[in-house]
Amino acid sequence: MACGDRLFDGWTALLAAVVAAHALAAPFTKVEESFNLQAAHDLLYHGSHAVSKFDHLDFPGVVPRTFLGALAVAGAAAPLVLPLHAAGLPKLAGLLVVRLTLGALTIASLALLQRAVRRRFGPTTAAAFMLLTALQFHLPFYLSRTLPNVLAMLLTNAGLAAWMQGGSPLSPIYLLAAAAVIFRCDMLLLVGLVGLHLLASRRIGLAAGVCHGALAVAASLAASVAVDSYFWRRWLWPEGEVLYFNTVLNKSHEWGVMPAHWYFTSALPRALHAAYPLALLAPMLERRAAPLLGVALGFVGLYSGLGHKEVRFLFPVLPLWNAAAACVLQRAWDGRRKRGVARRAALAALAAALAGGAALTALTAAASACNYPGGQALRALHELGAADAAAAAAEGHALRVHIGVLPAMTGVSRFGELGPPWAYSKEEGLTKQQLAQHRFDFLLTDTPDVPGYTMAAAASGFRRLALASRSPAVLLRGLLQGQLPVRIKTEPQVYVLRRLTDAGQQLKAGSASDVAAAA
Repeated sequence: MACGDRLFDGWTALLAAVVAAHALAAPFTKVEESFNLQAAHDLLYHGSHAVSKFDHLDFPGVVPRTFLGALAVAGAAAPLVLPLHAAGLPKLAGLLVVRLTLGALTIASLALLQRAVRRRFGPTTAAAFMLLTALQFHLPFYLSRTLPNVLAMLLTNAGLAAWMQGGSPLSPIYLLAAAAVIFRCDMLLLVGLVGLHLLASRRIGLAAGVCHGALAVAASLAASVAVDSYFWRRWLWPEGEVLYFNTVLNKSHEWGVMPAHWYFTSALPRALHAAYPLALLAPMLERRAAPLLGVALGFVGLYSGLGHKEVRFLFPVLPLWNAAAACVLQRAWDGRRKRGVARRAALAALAAALAGGAALTALTAAASACNYPGGQALRALHELGAADAAAAAAEGHALRVHIGVLPAMTGVSRFGELGPPWAYSKEEGLTKQQLAQHRFDFLLTDTPDVPGYTMAAAASGFRRLALASRSPAVLLRGLLQGQLPVRIKTEPQVYVLRRLTDAGQQLKAGSASDVAAAA
């Protein structure tokens, strides 16, 4: 196989190792990932014939999402998850398998992009593309997380690779249209920008482009409606409802509004590190990088018109920024043997920027791993309540647990739940008095005191970063010794409360250390 046709190499393995390390260090998930994660759980452990048991019918969310991504990930993970479950391993092992499976799929899609970069710009640029991606935080951290934005990348990466290689224009049209219709309606911006380039470069005519675009939309729409109507038990095009919610009802701003410049002044610098300024330089050094940066800039610019902004909305075009930046690194690397103080200084500055980005990624990853107190608290609950569960099973009654909003948003999922006698409730809007009246056996809550309950454990979550010392000399000495100048500060955020006996017996209170011991 020719070098340009190779799909996986050592740089792909490096990115895979980084993604796996992120997944192992922070295995739990947050609310944005919950629909696809719960859907994958239900498909694996209940099967598509038992939809009435699925989580989404009890907790449908603000707007529906497609099942097609969860079906793909669950299907790919099933050959490993089902034997593990049959062997009696906890479902948390299944959670890791699902996440690592999704990570493998997204890495494979990035490998398609890397191969396209290799064919168009050469092997050095392809290696730099993967290296830049691996040293950043956002993409490697989220590539194994079941966000709709990440699932859309399976199609957008393949579509952008086909577009970049310059072959048939049909593959990018059908792949990008499917990503927009099925996973993220905002990918219509990407479809439009790539489509304009296909027209401008005369790779396709207007009539043919419109015809194939309509066919791509129709086919994707048919697939989504057929599958999602079955699982949602009503005729449904999920992304159509998302589009209606965000445009006609204009309710996306309820989740927060950022200024128009936020993507350019905050999101991109944090997501790309050194690749951000390098990408902006790319067209001046490599004219073939101009279309990549043009589409990336156009997407971010158009998206900046929406008030509600999040870094994850930019995920599909971050690889384009990295590919453009990789062209600059290639030029710098190829000229490394040439003499000149300025050239050597530039290489040293690039190396320092990459090293600084890697250090920032390590710090951000460590802080982010502290962002899932709900998952830690649920795991601690099962350890601390093991004796209660055994007694309940022997007596034939359920051990009832109420899960509050914060723990449900910070790591609790069906993968963390155990079978009978444990029974879980996520009923919302209950006051302290109502919680006491329901007489749950345990509470997972952000409130440390509820009448009739005592604290059994507390799970800490990320609070802020703080300087290790206020003394510049101490900070400098620590840096020379390889120590980070900042420390991660945490605080108790989710509490495991245990119901007192009718006699009012006081049980021994726990602390954050109980969670660490139980974990």
